[in-house]
Amino acid sequence: MPTGTSILTAFSQSFPGLIQLLTALAYGLGMWAGGSALVQLWRWQRYEPDAGAASVIMRMVLCAVLLFLPESIESGNDTIFGAPNIMSYRYGSALSASGKVMVDTAIGFVQIVGLWAFIYGWLLLKRAHQRSYDAAVSTKGVVHIVGGVLAMNMVATLKLLAETFGLQSLLAYLIA
Repeated sequence: MPTGTSILTAFSQSFPGLIQLLTALAYGLGMWAGGSALVQLWRWQRYEPDAGAASVIMRMVLCAVLLFLPESIESGNDTIFGAPNIMSYRYGSALSASGKVMVDTAIGFVQIVGLWAFIYGWLLLKRAHQRSYDAAVSTKGVVHIVGGVLAMNMVATLKLLAETFGLQSLLAYLIA
């Protein structure tokens, strides 16, 4: 009979494949954005009304960000946390073996959701500049990008929040 620990272990073993899938999806979307930017540039040169400079530039930026995804993530981490790498962690004193599996799985899942939010945020920014500027969609895109970086570096985010609210001793029981 499967236990909660065995289910979480099996679930966490699929994380590397999910990260590879999201990375491959980002590379494919980056190539599509590059081709789309060239088509938009051609349409803009023909003075078609629905093609504009903002649309072309945003698609080129999307192409660059998604094709250089690891560097984009490092840049986001360096901007927000002052270090380009995702922080590692040690287990706290209150965790048992099953607790360690649960913490690893939860942090890994949040990191995958953060990667998806980062990619989706850039797609929202492209959508905001498609035909006319839409401030609401642009704001939503920026929030997804920042939230994605915070989620990908979950350990640093937790430490930042613990120091802000004075909960360092509580966090030390879970992760150090």
